[in-house]
Amino acid sequence: MNTVAQHIRASGWLSYIKIAAVAGLIGVTGSAAPAFAADELPLFRQVEKADVTTSLRKVRRVRFAVDTQFPPFAFRDTAGALTGFLPLSVDAMCTDLKIKCEFVIQDTVNMEGALTANEADVAVYMKGRDELDFEKLEFTRPFLRPFGRFATRTSSPIRKTDVRTLAGKRIGVREGTTHASFIKQYFNRSLLVSYPNHEGLYEAARTGKVDIVFDDAFRLMFWLQGTISRQCCHFVGRGYVDRSRFSKPLSMVVRREDNDLRKVLDYGLDRLQTSGRFTLIYNRFFPQSPY
Repeated sequence: MNTVAQHIRASGWLSYIKIAAVAGLIGVTGSAAPAFAADELPLFRQVEKADVTTSLRKVRRVRFAVDTQFPPFAFRDTAGALTGFLPLSVDAMCTDLKIKCEFVIQDTVNMEGALTANEADVAVYMKGRDELDFEKLEFTRPFLRPFGRFATRTSSPIRKTDVRTLAGKRIGVREGTTHASFIKQYFNRSLLVSYPNHEGLYEAARTGKVDIVFDDAFRLMFWLQGTISRQCCHFVGRGYVDRSRFSKPLSMVVRREDNDLRKVLDYGLDRLQTSGRFTLIYNRFFPQSPY
């Protein structure tokens, strides 16, 4: 097992990352990840340069706080260098905007304090907006949004995931999750089968104990592309959005008074995405599109 995979296992962050480590899918270059088109990532907002010209002149140096315990989003490679989807995205954005950017390594729980103490200018959180203090903080446009996805065995006749098609089918979920709550509410004509952990849920999908499973798209994709799935299964249908549960947008966070900085970050993220660079960086760390 490579150093990155060992680090991921030791960090204990999210079971889908453990799955990715076992599968050997997370690496520095992500060469195992097949490329996909830019239009497979949603565009959340369009920002015109005319709206940020004044702000761009004011913002010349930015300190980004990141937590290295969140691979493949942010971690240290085998040489100890900071890498991951978020640092590389920030680097590309700053290069494009000709802004000097630095990284401040900070635990997630201390990021808000780093902002208020002026030890960092931007917090790159892996938290939804509703988990943070709206009174003190301002949020950029989302850089990513989690989706829910269905997956089933490749031999399954299921090709659609609408309520009618899945009526009477056994849908596997991880018990107590927002994904389970979603299925219980909207797919009440199906049989809900709950499992206490993701290992049991995915094994049920592989062995046919359930007809289909519903879970976080990122978590599922690492399992589907990894060796422990034995290539048993694939995604069915497109991603599901539930903004009140599992699709809360992930954004960069600044102090509420730093409006010029927020405008610049919005503009930079927009350029990063519409130019296609966002997709190229995503392909280095993730095995397929979550959408």
